[in-house]
Amino acid sequence: MSATLLRGGTVFDGTGEPGVPADVLVRGTTIEQVGPALQAPNDATVVDLTGRYVVPGLIDVHTHDDVAILRPSGTEPKLRQGVTTGVVGNCGHGCAPSAPGGYLSDYSAPVLGAFPDTRWPSFADYLDDIAASGRNLHVAALVPHAPLRTAVLGPCRRPATAGEVPRIAGLLDEALGAGAAGLSVGLMYAPGNAATPAELHALARVLARHGKPLVAHLRSEGDAIEDSLAEVVDVARRAGCPLHLSHLKVVSPRNAGRMPALVAILDAHRADGIDITADAYPYPAGSTTVSALFPAWAVDRGVTGLLDALGAPATRRRVLADLRRPWKELENNYLALGPERIRLVGLSRTELDGRTLAELAGDTDPAECLADLVLAERAALSVILFQSDERDLRAALSWPWTMIGSDGLPVAGGAVHPRLYGTFPRVLARYADRLPGLSFAQAVHRMTGLPAHRFGLAGRGSLVPGAAADVTVVDPALLADTATFDDPRRFPTGIAVALLDGRPTADRTGRLLRVRRSGATR
Repeated sequence: MSATLLRGGTVFDGTGEPGVPADVLVRGTTIEQVGPALQAPNDATVVDLTGRYVVPGLIDVHTHDDVAILRPSGTEPKLRQGVTTGVVGNCGHGCAPSAPGGYLSDYSAPVLGAFPDTRWPSFADYLDDIAASGRNLHVAALVPHAPLRTAVLGPCRRPATAGEVPRIAGLLDEALGAGAAGLSVGLMYAPGNAATPAELHALARVLARHGKPLVAHLRSEGDAIEDSLAEVVDVARRAGCPLHLSHLKVVSPRNAGRMPALVAILDAHRADGIDITADAYPYPAGSTTVSALFPAWAVDRGVTGLLDALGAPATRRRVLADLRRPWKELENNYLALGPERIRLVGLSRTELDGRTLAELAGDTDPAECLADLVLAERAALSVILFQSDERDLRAALSWPWTMIGSDGLPVAGGAVHPRLYGTFPRVLARYADRLPGLSFAQAVHRMTGLPAHRFGLAGRGSLVPGAAADVTVVDPALLADTATFDDPRRFPTGIAVALLDGRPTADRTGRLLRVRRSGATR
């Protein structure tokens, strides 16, 4: 069994404790020893890491790599950031169980990328394909809510009936039994935004039996964020399941400065016994499918319904009128942000791709321009939304229970949000040691030990004897994110995966990490 001795680095073990000078001896797929001046076995390859930091392989808790992990080059943006494990299935988006027609694939493709021709009758079938894919990244999978609903209700957005809810819960139970890490709900998106409290409570009870978390994209991250938080906290409290909040943020300029008060609410819930955590990315802009800009009724039938609504004069006038007024429950990002803060991504004319809606509209009405572009591109677009205040971002990252998730959209070609390429080095280089509660060691913990515990990734996220030998190396003198909004597909410097299960990534395939139970974060 081959051995590797990583010599002379500063080891951050993933617990949040400060780094210490130490060597790391890896044998086979596991860490055998960690300590100063270790003796190199005769059969060991010795790697000199003087001046570098040695950390556990990073865990990206919020990815949309559900399809990308099945593509040959889909993992490179993660490996080049030091990520060895990705959690897929977030925001309720996903590709299994497969749905007939294009209802799910058309709606989610701007987030996940183009769906393959493969069909997965069950979530367990999808997990089996990940296990057999041979990609050089470990994967844990959340069960996405949207495909579960579609498998039972068909291609529509409506509340589930009393007879349908147990069927959705049964599919969730099967998926969790097959090793899924939890359930993700996208309460801002169709069809999940039609879920009633009865449906959410039923699903949360299934999660509680399995000891796995509810991972929630809130209905509103703007004006109604406190009510939206209260909704999922109530679900978790009643069921007794852990709760994890996706991309913790406050959106819209008029809500700037609200994050400290929201963090205080989160602390109060934890003090009251709610096992609640979150993830965040280090950018003041988000990104999602263009369909999410439109009122819920317009996407009742998915992309087909939206295109029909925009193509008929009467319903087009209704859609555009709704874009120009506040909505009762969901956040109207078009109105809250304005065309100057919305970039369109995926346009077939490359010279226009990534420009703001204001630039694209010129002297014309921006809402009319948006409708025309959606029709022309068949809604196969995503948007970058400049929606958050830097002070709120810093407050979210400072909360000790915030993990790091890239939320990158791995679409092929063209403009993308730079978080796909730069999230982890950006946190380590720009925010660690600069925010209260976020030393470099604590930042590493939020990327390794804490998410491994939250999502039940046994043996991952730490550099201790007996742990899996996933190792990332950081050169502090070179560490930098280089991806920008204008040039987003640039790899970082000063960070990379060194070992995946004890071997260089080019020589090693990742594993599907089937989860039994998650850990409490008391």
